[in-house]
Amino acid sequence: MKKIPLKLVLVVAVSAAIITLLLLTLFFVRFQERRLSTLNPAQGRFIQFLLREIATDSSPETIHRLASTYRLHILVQKDGETLSSDPEYFHSKAYLQLSREPWPGRRAHGPGQVPRRPVMSLLKAGHLPVGIEVVRGPKRFVLVKFGDDARVRRTAFLVTFSVIVILAFLFFLVKRWLADPLGELEAAIRAFPDGMYAGEPIHGSGDLRKLFDAFSEMKEQVRRTVADKERLLRDVSHDLKSPITRMRVAVEMLSESPIRERILKDLSELQGLVNQVLEVQRQKDFKREQVGMEQFLREFLAAHEPSFSVQLDIQTPFSIRGNRAQLSRVLENLMDNSAKYADVRKGVSISCYVDGDNGVLEFSDSGNGVGEEIIARIFNPFFKGDESRRQDVHNGSGLGLAICKTILEAMDGSIQAFPSQSGGLLIQIHFPRIDPEKE
Repeated sequence: MKKIPLKLVLVVAVSAAIITLLLLTLFFVRFQERRLSTLNPAQGRFIQFLLREIATDSSPETIHRLASTYRLHILVQKDGETLSSDPEYFHSKAYLQLSREPWPGRRAHGPGQVPRRPVMSLLKAGHLPVGIEVVRGPKRFVLVKFGDDARVRRTAFLVTFSVIVILAFLFFLVKRWLADPLGELEAAIRAFPDGMYAGEPIHGSGDLRKLFDAFSEMKEQVRRTVADKERLLRDVSHDLKSPITRMRVAVEMLSESPIRERILKDLSELQGLVNQVLEVQRQKDFKREQVGMEQFLREFLAAHEPSFSVQLDIQTPFSIRGNRAQLSRVLENLMDNSAKYADVRKGVSISCYVDGDNGVLEFSDSGNGVGEEIIARIFNPFFKGDESRRQDVHNGSGLGLAICKTILEAMDGSIQAFPSQSGGLLIQIHFPRIDPEKE
C-alpha cells in the first residue's frame, strides 16, 4: 500500500481543523443569539420575579431600571395609565408582527368568559419565544427580550478573534516544524553537489528527522566517494610521472625516426595530462586579494598578446576578492579553448559589467555552434566537447574548463556556458563584487 505523504496529511488535518473551528464558531454564536434573545416558559421563576417587581412598584424609575438591567422592553398598562421603557419599540413593526400563543398549560378563554386567573400569552418572533404578555383584569404587563443583543456581537467578535489567533499560531507551528526544515532541505539538495561541503539543513523531529538523517548519510557517502576518487587520481598521477620520465629519456636515446617522434609526442601529451590532473588538485587553496577587473584584463592582454584579435568591452568596472595568478590561468584556458575550437579569424570578445551585487565577465567566440548536450557537460573533467568545431587541432585532455570551474568556485564565483549570438560559445562568469574602499 502506498504511503500517504506527510505534507498531504498535514494539509488535510489543518483544513479539517479550520473548517471545524469555523463551524463551532457559527453554532456557538447562533446558540448565544438564541439564548440571549429568548424569554420562554423555562424561565418561569425569573418571569415571576420581574412581574412581582413591576406590580409592587410600577414607577418609571423601576421600569427603566429593570429594562436596562435585564435587557427588556417593558410595557405596563393600569388605571388608564401606560408606562413603557421604550415607547418607540411598542409602536414598531417588529413588535406588531409578534404572534401570541397561550402560555403552555393554560387554556384559552372563550368569548364572554371571565378568567379566574391572569391571562398569560407567549410572544413569538417566528418560532422563537421572545416575550410574555400578562393580563390581570385591568392591568396588562408586556415583557420582550432585546432581539439585537450587543453581547452576541461581542461574543462573536471574541470567538472570531480567538479562532484567528489559534489559526495563526497553528500556521506558525506548521511553518516552524515543517515548512522551514523542508525549505532548508530543498536548498541543500539544490546546492548538491556544488554545496557538498556546506552546512547541513536544520533538523526536525519524527519522520522529518529520519529524512534529514538519510540525506546527511547520503551526503557523507558522496563526500567519502569523491575524496577517495580525488586521492586515487592524485596518487596515480603522481606515481605516473616517474615512469613517463624514464620512458621519455629512453625514447630520446633512440635514433630519429617517425615512430620515435610519434612516441615522444604521445609521451608529451601524457605528461601534460598528468600535470593537469595534479593542477586540478592544487587549485583549491590559494591566497586571495583585492583584484580590479578592468586593470587585470588590460594587464593580462598586454602580457600574453594572443594570436587572434580580442575586443575588450569594459561597461562597468568592478573589484573582487581573488587571485591574479589563478584568474590568469582561467583566461589562458579560455583563450586556448577558443584557439582550438573557434573561428579565430573573427576573434573573441570580453565584456565586463555589473549585475546587481555580482560582477559579470563574458567571454564570447565565433564558430560552428555548440549543441545543448555538449554545453550541459562542458565543465565535466575529461569531457572533450565537440570535435566537429575544429578538425585541424588536437581535441585536448578535457580538463581546461574543469580547472576553470574549480578555480572560480574557490573564489566564490560561478561559470556557465551558452551558445553565443555569433554561433560560437559564450562563457559567463559571475563574481561577488566588493567595495574597494571598504577593503
